[in-house]
Amino acid sequence: MKHMMKLFLGLALLVTAVSPTVAQTKSLRVLMVGGGSSHDFDRWYRQEDVKTIEQGGAFNVRYTDRTDSVAHYLKQADVLVLTNNQPIPDDGKRAITKFIEKGKGVVLLHAAVWYNWEDWPAYNLNYVGGGSKSHEKFQPFKNYVVNAAHPITQGVPKKFEFADELYRHVFDPNAKGISVLVIGQSKETDEVYPVVYTVKHRKAKIVGITLGHDEHSHEHEAYKKLLINAINWVAN
Repeated sequence: MKHMMKLFLGLALLVTAVSPTVAQTKSLRVLMVGGGSSHDFDRWYRQEDVKTIEQGGAFNVRYTDRTDSVAHYLKQADVLVLTNNQPIPDDGKRAITKFIEKGKGVVLLHAAVWYNWEDWPAYNLNYVGGGSKSHEKFQPFKNYVVNAAHPITQGVPKKFEFADELYRHVFDPNAKGISVLVIGQSKETDEVYPVVYTVKHRKAKIVGITLGHDEHSHEHEAYKKLLINAINWVAN
């Protein structure tokens, strides 16, 4: 009898010790879609950004540059990260729309905040809140946090600088609006443009980050912190 009691006690302690660990190691599934022109998507998104997102162990990232697979992979995703500027087939557009309208989180990186798809105006209107049609030449410029209280800017320096393409990002007055968290200042005109912002949506959390051309951004600690904070924010 004493032997059986010790056995039950041992099993109870084992369950108590193991269960929290199991819960903590469950990773959320991120689908990152890349590919297209003018950027090294494989090096800086598939390799560098995936490494940054997965470092904490809270997320498991599936990267694809096959946009014909988006509809399939989204069925298993908790968060969507779009970085691409290549065409997306109709079933992929429908799957992205359904994903967002169900209230799932989305992060739009660099090329994905451009006006890429003339046949999909609802994308820029509803999910980007506008977009970019031009950028300044690749050069260093200053970025300033304008909303230090938001979770996405926590731990990010109030001012940081690296070389990148400053997107001339423009609001769409017909959209529901965006909330700007970080601005970039032009070295040529002193104009400021949103470089990190959230998009107002009735159900989903959406973040736009216009930064991210090459190693100057992707390996910079401020960019990494913004990226992982954005993923965490839209996932919760």
